[in-house]
Amino acid sequence: MLTTFAAFPDALIAESPAEATPEEAGDGISDFDLSEFDKPYHFGGFFRQGISGLKPYYPYDKGYTDMTSESRLRLRAEYSRGPLEAEISGNADYLFTNHPESPAFLPLYASEVRNRALSMESIQNKKDYLIRADIHRMSVAYKTPSYHITAGRQAISWGEGRLLNPMDLITPVGPLIQDLEDVPGADALNGSYFLNSYDSLQLVLVPYTRSSNRDLGKLRSEDLTAIARFKGTFGNVDIVFLGGQQHRSYVWGTEFNLTIWDAGFRFAYLGRQENEQFHTDYLAQQDTHQFVLGASYAFWGELRSTLEIFFNSRPYGDDPYIPELQQTELKVSSGSEEPEEMDTAFFRTKGRILTRNHYLVQASVGYNITELITADVFAIWDPEGGSLLYGPQFSYNASNEIIIVGGARLYRIGKHPEEAEFAGAPPQAFIYMRWHF
Repeated sequence: MLTTFAAFPDALIAESPAEATPEEAGDGISDFDLSEFDKPYHFGGFFRQGISGLKPYYPYDKGYTDMTSESRLRLRAEYSRGPLEAEISGNADYLFTNHPESPAFLPLYASEVRNRALSMESIQNKKDYLIRADIHRMSVAYKTPSYHITAGRQAISWGEGRLLNPMDLITPVGPLIQDLEDVPGADALNGSYFLNSYDSLQLVLVPYTRSSNRDLGKLRSEDLTAIARFKGTFGNVDIVFLGGQQHRSYVWGTEFNLTIWDAGFRFAYLGRQENEQFHTDYLAQQDTHQFVLGASYAFWGELRSTLEIFFNSRPYGDDPYIPELQQTELKVSSGSEEPEEMDTAFFRTKGRILTRNHYLVQASVGYNITELITADVFAIWDPEGGSLLYGPQFSYNASNEIIIVGGARLYRIGKHPEEAEFAGAPPQAFIYMRWHF
């Protein structure tokens, strides 16, 4: 099972090939007015109304279909003068559902983002409806031609992968996300030094609490994520090297991206060694090695396509320890259970790709039907278990300020459900309208 599929997706964070990055999405000014750029501050945001239908998983079909309405208001303020930049944005959500007792509702809609240095998140579950508010981004940056320093809640995207991407360690985006605007930020100190126009060194520090403890005086060095990263360009090859500590484990990796013959070729590798002082399960006794090998090409310059093979040397297979920790983390994040003192469930399951099987084949295709309508579909196939995850999605740019998106996350289980990567995952369909102001 991929990450937390058995118990529902990890915050449903997946990348939609049709949209921009979290930094690009929705950050533009609606009307191109040069006078706007004379001001050091800007205000904006969006309102989003969505409806989703989900078939919760039961050992025997009970005929339930969850229908959930989600309304989100986001307000954003930005300041920029010279090298100094500041940003703050927050969400206010209102949700109601026809089936509040569904086993899927709490994990999907009432889960907090745990163990950030600052919580700044509130969830009020009234059974018939749910109210949620949080600070989405809050950061201060100082940027010069030679270096950038950003402190606060921010999104940090690494790696070129569009589906399973082991290099995306800080604020990962997985294949189940419906809207990139929902990617939660990390409370981090992020510094980059530019050697020249193409090469840079980066250091990211992310302190984490444990057991949902908000006492910053109890931060521990062993819970700190600290990763150094080099990115360089040599002709038509982009190279990345990284290494450091993440979630009580040591990580190292590299990525190569080659552009040739109007196509892109990618190789990525991430190694991980668990700190056995904290992680004592059998998977922690040997290093984990994950590889991605892929290619992308735009046929006739319009039909965007990507094909990748993902390999994991240490899948959890039939070992019940990791699935049990995933279930525990879902219960803790949704308030159904208290975390244990060492908070092993969080540090052992978050920020990494966990799979049941060794191999996964992933592909995506995108096409602009018109200037305003885009169609995308991705698929992840599990050759060992015979299961398949696929997600069609359509987006319509109704105006400069309004986008309408509809899609689904669907599954097929093969003849061996006991070995299927996606066994127990609930099929889902959704549609939403996002209006920027």
